[in-house]
Amino acid sequence: MNEDEFRKQMIKKLEELGTKIDALIQVVAITSREETVLKGKTKTDKIRRLSDLGLSRNLIALIVGTTPGSVSAGLSQLKAKGKKNKNKEGVEDEE
Repeated sequence: MNEDEFRKQMIKKLEELGTKIDALIQVVAITSREETVLKGKTKTDKIRRLSDLGLSRNLIALIVGTTPGSVSAGLSQLKAKGKKNKNKEGVEDEE
């Protein structure tokens, strides 16, 4: 087996592993939907928490029971509220 073939096989194995990890994440997320971390929270709070964990909009939508578009809209509203609250406090962005 030459080096090129070895690399191709390794890439294929890594892609398969990535697919399996994604599936596991979805299973865990779905089964934990009603866990105490999210239980009793508003849809917006759930979206915020799951986004903070780094989950994709599609996966957040699946967990919360909404559409990816609704998740995007919710995150946009949260971002706008955050900016509005910063401006009210007199904090300026220095970037």
